[in-house]
Amino acid sequence: MNSVNLNEIEGVRLTKTFSASDSRGLFIKVQPFKDFQNGLDSVANSINPKQGTIRGLHFQIEPFAEEKIVTCIQGSIFDVVVDIRPQSKTFGKWAAFELSAANQIQAYLPKGIAHGFQTLQSNSVIQYCLSVSYSMESAYSIDPFGGLQITWPINEFYISEKDARGIPFETAAHKYAQSLEK
Repeated sequence: MNSVNLNEIEGVRLTKTFSASDSRGLFIKVQPFKDFQNGLDSVANSINPKQGTIRGLHFQIEPFAEEKIVTCIQGSIFDVVVDIRPQSKTFGKWAAFELSAANQIQAYLPKGIAHGFQTLQSNSVIQYCLSVSYSMESAYSIDPFGGLQITWPINEFYISEKDARGIPFETAAHKYAQSLEK
């Protein structure tokens, strides 16, 4: 599979968070939720003590396919998005970019985009704003080392057994396409 520029992945957008600071510290506002078709369901945080941690590439199939806003609120990550939408012009393509507390960028990911990351710093914290609830029966992980040929920036990595045994991209795309037909 080929890597493309992020702006080529249909529907994925990067925007700046709103922030304000004073002697008390920093206030960061993740926005805009108006992008979510059915509103915000939940907010979740991923806390990663070790540099090199890989999480993903995660997605959910319908009726639990999710839109996400991903923000790195502490540390930094190498963020990866993969287009698994069968009708998309960038189907099968992936893009990577850095999200960090320093750059204050957030990523909006529409349904049909698998997502994963590798921590570039210890103690990185990632916040997810999600449009639907987690469904174990609808959740999948794509093999982050398989046919997509992603070059992860840190060779010494930590990954869950479930993510390391993710399904091939072709299987993921088929499962997602089938869920759209129901």
